[in-house]
Amino acid sequence: MVVRMIKIPDFPIEGGCACGAVRYRLAQPPLALVECHCADCQKVTGSSFSLGMPVMADAFELIKGELALWHRTGESGHRIPQRICGHCGTRLYSEPPSGAATLTARGGTLDDTSWLKPVAAIWTDSAQPGQDFSNVELTYPRQPEDFGQIIAKWRDYIAA
Repeated sequence: MVVRMIKIPDFPIEGGCACGAVRYRLAQPPLALVECHCADCQKVTGSSFSLGMPVMADAFELIKGELALWHRTGESGHRIPQRICGHCGTRLYSEPPSGAATLTARGGTLDDTSWLKPVAAIWTDSAQPGQDFSNVELTYPRQPEDFGQIIAKWRDYIAA
């Protein structure tokens, strides 16, 4: 079991796209931080996984630029709205198909990523060969039905 506490920065914090055309501010800490190893995240990042950071939608403020909309169809068949920079294509966040009060911001788009320590890895069945999950406490072979345990673990992590 991995046990470590992290110090999160003082909020609000900011982030943006690769080209600088889009900037955003987060008013409060994320609800969790998760590595997603699904094939779609591998494709859209051109990497082994993406860092999903569920946040309350009303805590996310676009402060510069405009976002383009692209729909990705998940394995479930649901169309998942993706908000990207129309200039450079950086994916800033995804919206749940259900229209919930949260969105999943991409951790790598924050200005300061030094504090990002995922508590869970999901879709590990799709992970690239050689991925090491010893850095996370929770692993899920596919999409978890309930994120409650992940959120609780994250709260433990950031408690100082």
